[in-house]
Amino acid sequence: MNISRNDNRAYRAFTLDNGLKVLLVQDKDSTKAAASMAVNAGHFDDPLDRQGLAHFLEHMLFLGTDQYPDSGSFNNFVSQAGGNTNAWTGTEHTCYFFDINNQEFEQALTQFSRFFIAPLLNSAETEKERNAIEAEFKLKIKDDGRRIYQAHKETVNPAHPFAKFSVGNLQTLADRERCISDELRDFFNSQYQAQWMTLVICANETLDTLQSWTQTYFGAINGNKNLKKPEISEPLYRKQDIGKILHIEPHKHMQKLIISFAMPNIDDFYRHKTVSFIAHLLGYEGAGSLYSILKEQGWINALSAGGGINGSNFKDFNISLALTDEGIEYFEDIIEMVFEYICLINDNTEKLPRLYQDKKNLLQIAFDNQEKSRLIDWVSNLSINMQHYDEANYVQGDYLMEGFKKATHEMAMQWLTPHNMRIVLIHPDVEPEHKTAWYNTPYKVEHISPSWLDALSEINKPLSEMLLPTANPYLTKEVVLFDVVKPQTKPELLVKEPGFDFWFKQDNTFRVAKGHFYLAMDSDFAVKDVKHMALTRLFTDLFMDSVGEQFYPAELAGLSYHLTSHQGGLTLHTAGLSSSQLELVDQLIDALFNVEICAKRFAEYKKQLVRHWRNSNQNKPVSELFSILGAKIMPWNPQPGELASALKNTCFQQFNEFRTDFFKALHVESFLHGNWQQSDAIAFQKKVANHLKNATIIEDLRRPLFEIKKVTRYELELPCNDHAMVIYYQAQTDCVAEKVKMMALNHLINQDYFNELRTTQQLGYLVGAGYAPFNTRAGIAFYVQSPKFDAKTLLHRHNRFIKNYLDNIDALDENDWQQQKHGLSTHIAEKDKNLRLRSQRLWLAIGNRDHEFHMQQRLLDALNALTLKELKVYALSLFDDNRPRYELLSSAKVNKSQNMPVYSQSL
Repeated sequence: MNISRNDNRAYRAFTLDNGLKVLLVQDKDSTKAAASMAVNAGHFDDPLDRQGLAHFLEHMLFLGTDQYPDSGSFNNFVSQAGGNTNAWTGTEHTCYFFDINNQEFEQALTQFSRFFIAPLLNSAETEKERNAIEAEFKLKIKDDGRRIYQAHKETVNPAHPFAKFSVGNLQTLADRERCISDELRDFFNSQYQAQWMTLVICANETLDTLQSWTQTYFGAINGNKNLKKPEISEPLYRKQDIGKILHIEPHKHMQKLIISFAMPNIDDFYRHKTVSFIAHLLGYEGAGSLYSILKEQGWINALSAGGGINGSNFKDFNISLALTDEGIEYFEDIIEMVFEYICLINDNTEKLPRLYQDKKNLLQIAFDNQEKSRLIDWVSNLSINMQHYDEANYVQGDYLMEGFKKATHEMAMQWLTPHNMRIVLIHPDVEPEHKTAWYNTPYKVEHISPSWLDALSEINKPLSEMLLPTANPYLTKEVVLFDVVKPQTKPELLVKEPGFDFWFKQDNTFRVAKGHFYLAMDSDFAVKDVKHMALTRLFTDLFMDSVGEQFYPAELAGLSYHLTSHQGGLTLHTAGLSSSQLELVDQLIDALFNVEICAKRFAEYKKQLVRHWRNSNQNKPVSELFSILGAKIMPWNPQPGELASALKNTCFQQFNEFRTDFFKALHVESFLHGNWQQSDAIAFQKKVANHLKNATIIEDLRRPLFEIKKVTRYELELPCNDHAMVIYYQAQTDCVAEKVKMMALNHLINQDYFNELRTTQQLGYLVGAGYAPFNTRAGIAFYVQSPKFDAKTLLHRHNRFIKNYLDNIDALDENDWQQQKHGLSTHIAEKDKNLRLRSQRLWLAIGNRDHEFHMQQRLLDALNALTLKELKVYALSLFDDNRPRYELLSSAKVNKSQNMPVYSQSL
C-alpha cells in the first residue's frame, strides 16, 4: 500500500468471507481509536414511493440493536468515553463513524457492529425519529444549497435516481398498508450487504488483535461476495435536458453563473487526475487567466472550476462564477470568453505536460509532507476511498498523478463543448414559471438559442491577452527538512521590544517541511467605533482581493495566506511549505502597507459585505441568536446589522484615511513555528521589524468582556418559520477551577439534554448543550430550534429538564463520576494531531498571555482535583433560578420588514 514517507502507522487490508472489505491501521501514538463503515447504498436506492428511506434508516441504526436495545446507548457510551459519533447519507453511499478512548474501543466495536447485523428498527422509535427527519427537512427549507439542488433535480432525466427527493419528510415516510418499520427492515436486508461495505479500524492495538476483533464482530454481517450492485441504466441527461438555461431565484441575495458540461463517470481517470488538471487550468487566477480578465472587466468576484455532482454513471463539470451587478448583464459574453480560454488550452497541448509535472510534483510534496488529521475524519474519508480506489491506493488515491495522458486529456476536452452545455443563472430577478416540489424554489427553464450555440462552436482562437500558467517561482527552492538543533518544549520569545513581540519554535515533533507564521496587529483605529470595526473587516476582503493574482502561484505551490480581522485589529496567517514561505510573508507585509486598492473594487466589496450582513437575519434562528449573544458579551464584536448600517454610509476617501490611520500606531505580536532554524527566525524578524519601523507604539488592546450580572431575557422576531431558544450561563471568574467545573458539567449533561429534548420530546432537529467560552471567560450554552413549539414552550421544557436533572443529580455515584472524568480528561489531554493544530494552540496561548503554555496541564490538574461533591454543589449554584444568565428567544416574524427586539428585560 502506498503511504506517505512520514506516515509511521502500520496497515493491513483484507476481505472477510462475507465480502466486507477491511482496512486495519495500527497507530501506536494515538490516544484515541476510531472506526468508519461506508455502505454503497444511499438515496439513489430509495424506492420511488419511499423517498428519504435511506436517510431514515441511517437515523434508525443509532436507536437500538438486538444486544443494545436502548435508543441512545451507543451515543451515550461513546460520549462518556471521550468520543464522538455521527453519520451521513449521500446519493450512493452512507457513512457511519466514531472515535473513542483506546481502552473502550473493543466495547464500542461490539455495539457498532450490531448496527449492521441486527438493528431493532422498532415502530415506537420510527414514530419519533420520523418527526426528527421532518424537523431536519424544515430546518433546511430556506437553505439556498438545498433549494438550488432541488431545481437541478427537477430538470434532469426524471428516470435517473438523482431526480429523487433525498431527505424525506412526514409525507414520504408516512405509515401506509404496512408500518414504515417493516419497509425499513426490507431496505436494510436488501441494501446493507457486506460486499457493498468498506470498514476502516484504527487503534493502538496490534494488527492481529484488530483483525481478530473484526472477524469476531463483523463476520456476521449478511453478505454474498458474488452479488454485484446493479448499475444505473438511465443517463442523467437525455438529449432534451442539455442546451438549457435554468434561472433560479435564491432566498438570500446571490448572483451566480454555473456553466455545466455533462460527463460520464470519471473514476477511471483518478490515477492521472485528467479532469482535475483541466479544472486547474480553467481555475487558474494568475496573470492572463480567465479569472483575471473577467475580474478586470468588473464582471466577477470569484471563479472556480471542476466542481459539480458526480456518481457511478455521471459527472457534472462546472465552471462557477460569482457575478457582480454588471456581470449579470454580460453573462453571455462571459460564456464566450470561457470558450475562448478553452481554445487556448486546446491550442497548447504540447505545453501541458510541463504544467502537469508542476502539479504532480506539488501533490507528491504534499503527500510526502502529509500531516495527521482528526482521526474520526481520516477514517471516514478512507472508508469512502475504499469504495472508489484500488487497494494499493486507498491512502494515496487523492494525491496520485501518474503522468499526463494526451488521449484521455483530449477525450475530456471533447466534453467541454457548447452543444454539451447547461447554464444555471442564479439571481434575484427571475420571472419564475415553476416552483420546485418540497423547497418551493422559483425557477424558469429556457432553451439556449441554437444559433448562439452554433456561434459558440465556431470560436477557434483565444483572446490575445489570455495566458496559460507559467513556471511557478515558489517551486524553485528545494524542499529541505532541517535537523532539530535544540529540542524546544515551548516557544521562545526571541525579541521583546516596546510594541513588538516575536516568538519562535522549531518543530521537533511532526517533522514535516512545513510551517506557520502569525502576525497580529492591534490598532486603536480598529475599535474606535462600529464604523471602524466594519472598515477593518472590509479591509481584509479588499486586501485578499487585491493581492490574489500576485500571490496565486504561491497558493498553487502549497502555501496559503489569510488576512482576518480580530477584536482589536488584523491577523495575517501564512501556512504551508517552509522553503519559500518567509519570502511570501515579506512580500505580503509589504503589500499590507503599499498595495493599491481601486475605488471600483471598494464599491463592489462594500456592496457585497453590506448585503452579506443584511442577509444574516435570514440565517437559522439559533445561529442568529448566537450572533446576538456574542455581540452582547463582546462589545468589539457588533451585530451584523449594526456593521451593515455603519459601512453603508462610508466613502472611498474615508476608507483610505482609515487604512493610513490604522497602520500609524500599532502593537504587534508574531509567532514563527515549523521547519526553520533559529538563524532563519532571527534574520526574518529583522525584516518584519523593518516593515513596522514607522509605526508608533501602543499597548496591546485588552479585549473587553461584558459580565452578565442579572437574569436578562431578549425576545426577537426573525424571518423564519422556526422558533428558537439559547440560554447562556457565564462563568463568574476567569479561574481554571471554574473553567473545569463548566467543562465537566457540560460533559455530564450534554448527551442527556440531546436525548431528552431531541430524541424523546422531539422538540426539533437542532438541540444541544456546549461549552462556550467568550474572550477566555468560560460559559455553557443550551440551544433548541423547533418548527413546532414556540420559544416560551422551549424555555419551559429546558427549565423542566434542568429541574429534573438537579433532582436526580445525587444518583450520580463515584464510579460514574470517575468514568466521566476519564472521558473528559481524554478530550482535554488529546495530543495535537498535526503541526497546524499545534501552531493554533500555541498562538492562542500567546494571545491569552499564557506564556508558560501549560493551560492543558492546569486544566487536567484542576479536573483531577475536582470532587463529585464539589461538582454537585456547583451545578446547584449554576442552575439556581436567580443565577445571572442570558435567555434569548425568537419567534417567527409575521409581516414585519425588519427584526427589532420586542423587548429586553431583567427578570
